[in-house]
Amino acid sequence: MTMLARNISSWLLIATVVATSGTVGTTVALQDSAQDIQTENEALHAENEELREQLNETREDRKAAKARAEELNKQLETRNEDVDTLVSELNRKEKILNASQARLAESREAGMSRSEMEKRLDYLCAQPENRDRFGCQEFGPGGDN
Repeated sequence: MTMLARNISSWLLIATVVATSGTVGTTVALQDSAQDIQTENEALHAENEELREQLNETREDRKAAKARAEELNKQLETRNEDVDTLVSELNRKEKILNASQARLAESREAGMSRSEMEKRLDYLCAQPENRDRFGCQEFGPGGDN
């Protein structure tokens, strides 16, 4: 029996070693897998943070671009208003100039001398209601232009 007991004991020892080796091997493999997963998770976390930063930068860029576009739109509106004002003023002055040229042509056709024309314009410009109509500030005596 001693031999049988030794054989059984040897087989049990071998079985225990094999089982322990298998468990240790499985444990090591699981630890390696867990480490790989942890490393991958850390890499994904870092990538996620980088993407969040890029997204925040993109949002900030969009906000800045939107603010700039609004500012440019306001400037454009102001300039359009300025252009409208200038066009209106130009049209008004063009009407005054056309009226003045028509009066000058009438005066010439009537045979008036230059001094008579100047006296007539002075007389017309002396009346406040005629100043805008005849453009006395722009074209007449004492005018700026």
